[in-house]
Amino acid sequence: MVEARSDGAGAAAPGKRQPTDEEALAAYRLGDQTMMAELIRRYERPLYAFLSRLTGRPDEAADLFQETFLRAVAHADSFAGRSRFKTWLYSIAVNCCRAQGRRAGRGLEVTGREDVQPPANGSPGPDGLTEQEEVGRRIAEAVSRLPEPQKEVFLLRAYEEMDYHEIASSLGRPVGTVKSQMRLALGKMRGFLHDLGQVYGLA
Repeated sequence: MVEARSDGAGAAAPGKRQPTDEEALAAYRLGDQTMMAELIRRYERPLYAFLSRLTGRPDEAADLFQETFLRAVAHADSFAGRSRFKTWLYSIAVNCCRAQGRRAGRGLEVTGREDVQPPANGSPGPDGLTEQEEVGRRIAEAVSRLPEPQKEVFLLRAYEEMDYHEIASSLGRPVGTVKSQMRLALGKMRGFLHDLGQVYGLA
């Protein structure tokens, strides 16, 4: 991944207000190099997890994370502040994933297993999986079956908790289109997972 300094440089002193993402980027654009390291530190875990889910390939997520931030550095001056930094950054990440998929001649896939932790006393499900593991596997499988536009919207909404306007900005789509794609995605997810309510009492 892009290497960030770990010696605390650029971090706020105890009791001092941390800069917002937008303030950190503005400071970086004015020459404070430690602020980009701070942004990388803030987004290393959530953005990596998002890239892993979106591509279904955790081994590629580190390279995509690096490419995303390299593009963010290269185009830092283009950030106009009309959206949150997170919205802008994730739009870059999605574009990096799409480009990677085109280069490899494949679409995007999804996995949800990397962040599923089995309960301490979980009862075994099919094939010896705990209930939580099995539900996580089924949800990941269902998301992977969504058409790519619906998949992108679903992940940004369900996992990144972006509102529809932020998703529209990240993906370059009208808000109405994003809402429609989310409705379609939820309908398909309910169809894919209709049996889970009966098997695991999730209805």
